[in-house]
Amino acid sequence: MGIKEIMENRGGCKGLGNMSPGYWGRSIYQHIFELQKYEKNRALLLDKVIGSGLRTELWIGVDSGEQCSCYSEHHKAADRKCSSCHGVGLVPGYTKFGYETLWMSATDSDVTLTDVEVTNTFKSSKVQLTSTATTGTIESGDKSFSRTVFGSEWEYDVSSFIRIAGDSSITVEYSVDSGSTWEDIADLPTANPSSGTIRFKATLTRTSTSILSPLFEIIRARFSTIALNDQVDGKYVYGPWIYVTNSKPRQNYIKSEYGDLPNYTMNFWTVGLSSFDSVNYTENTQDELLEGPSVAFRFLDGALAGDRKYVMTDWQMSDPSGYQITIQTFTLRVADEVGYYSLIW
Repeated sequence: MGIKEIMENRGGCKGLGNMSPGYWGRSIYQHIFELQKYEKNRALLLDKVIGSGLRTELWIGVDSGEQCSCYSEHHKAADRKCSSCHGVGLVPGYTKFGYETLWMSATDSDVTLTDVEVTNTFKSSKVQLTSTATTGTIESGDKSFSRTVFGSEWEYDVSSFIRIAGDSSITVEYSVDSGSTWEDIADLPTANPSSGTIRFKATLTRTSTSILSPLFEIIRARFSTIALNDQVDGKYVYGPWIYVTNSKPRQNYIKSEYGDLPNYTMNFWTVGLSSFDSVNYTENTQDELLEGPSVAFRFLDGALAGDRKYVMTDWQMSDPSGYQITIQTFTLRVADEVGYYSLIW
């Protein structure tokens, strides 16, 4: 009998249609590894979310840094409207995905105070002139930076308050030569330095000691670390953002001091953050997961595009076999336009 006849007349496993279910190789793990099943699944999901998803800016609350003075050890909470930490309790509060952020605040360990002092009268740390001074400064140490990717440009935001307009002022400057020369912070985007060190200085002035001192809180400056790439129809496909895909929104109402306000919640999904930034996020680690509540979004595409921010309220992820993150899902709601999320820069 030839091999063909043997194969056609073998008994096999009775009752199973001559077929034996399951894997009969030496290592099922090795078999799955060689097939790259989960890796292929994640790659296909990435193609789908980029091909049919929405570009979305992303802010994530920091989990390390100097503790903000607005943080209450007794209540274990921070002031949500604090411009230094935005309720996170750590300075600078939130950082924007795909950007390098540098800052100077009153709580930093490297600042030098000259004729100014830190006041906690307004909960968060603010710098004011001493009682006998009409001018004073807060100056940071040197901060290293390297801005090399295509399309990257400096941008900045200053949080300060002038209480007596016309009789007091605050000037914020930067230096790229360790303080030998200073330039107005408004010139930073135009100068757009590419590498080296940068330091910041805020100068507070008033016409006399009888005038209420102006208040300085924090200066933030940043530049993108993800290059703009693959331009289609006048917009770049890749850059300092992520892609998300949405489903049908839901609407309910929440109680507020202004009455019943509509509250829209929407379900979205995306892949791990390392798919968009492999330098700062490691695949298949906790680092690439979106875990609230300190996560905010702003859409760049579609009907949701605009200045309004959206807040993550629920989140979960799929991790088949415990070693390959393939997808993460989350729910978003519209952030209150006058709430603390509107202060995030």
